[in-house]
Amino acid sequence: MKIKFSLLLLASSLFFSGSAFSKCLTGAFIADNPTEKDILKFEKDYGAKPKLIMVFKDWESLLSESEIKDVYKQDCQLFITLEPWDASSKKGIDYKDLLKGRYNSYLSQLAHQIQTIKEPVWLRFGHEMNGDWYPWNTNKIGKGAYASMAVYIKDFFTRYGVKNIKWVHSINWENVPANNKGVLESYPGDSYADYIGIDGYNWGTTQSWSKWKSFDELFGPAIREIKQKLNKPILITEFGTTGRKGNKAKWIKDALKSIQKEKQIKGFVLFNVDKETDWHFPAAKASGKELKKQLKNRYFKNAKTKK
Repeated sequence: MKIKFSLLLLASSLFFSGSAFSKCLTGAFIADNPTEKDILKFEKDYGAKPKLIMVFKDWESLLSESEIKDVYKQDCQLFITLEPWDASSKKGIDYKDLLKGRYNSYLSQLAHQIQTIKEPVWLRFGHEMNGDWYPWNTNKIGKGAYASMAVYIKDFFTRYGVKNIKWVHSINWENVPANNKGVLESYPGDSYADYIGIDGYNWGTTQSWSKWKSFDELFGPAIREIKQKLNKPILITEFGTTGRKGNKAKWIKDALKSIQKEKQIKGFVLFNVDKETDWHFPAAKASGKELKKQLKNRYFKNAKTKK
């Protein structure tokens, strides 16, 4: 009896300390303007609702009331990617204008929206700044300019009194070009980032410059660097794979197994729409069935199903 009782105490202590059942938040990008219907379809297809719902907002865009209502009604949380450009023209904002306060009216409106949600909201500003494809990349505007923008925005929201944001500093998995070392050079400081995010995609052979890469090949080096140099939890803020000339089901299985093993990863956002290539995981195909199987794992924290 003493042995059984001791084992029971040990199991209870592990459970309540979180060491036995630590969780990784699931998330997904499922639509440009996600609705309750989109969320419920994801649940129908894969047996679980993503806790984090990614939305992309270009400069001076606000959240819609329907987005807020539908996402939080389903026990999910908004994950806002705030992009400092006009997406249609691909013209970036002038960071000097931001620092001079010329966008404060817009920031006030967004801050008010987020504050009134009264539930956690995740926000990453100017993602993938260590690549060369966005006008806010650090090679173009300078590492100091990028960090200054990130600091300005968080300070603005703090002065406004917004307390429900989780701030994410989100890099690309590799530096493009190689001398654009965004993870550290663009880092605004520990008090300006609750999490470090990493974006990465397996393009396979769909591009002239790409080849098939596993999750570990994509994310392993960046994860190791972050663990070495920054004492911050990690999010996989965008990830996905093509299925062309490769085993998509095996790729997602291996990816989620790797995420489970790496305890510093506290959440992920799956890019689950077809865009540049077939990022979507069709529910009736092997890749969708494998995703559904993996999401059943208790280690992954999904949104609660509403009765």
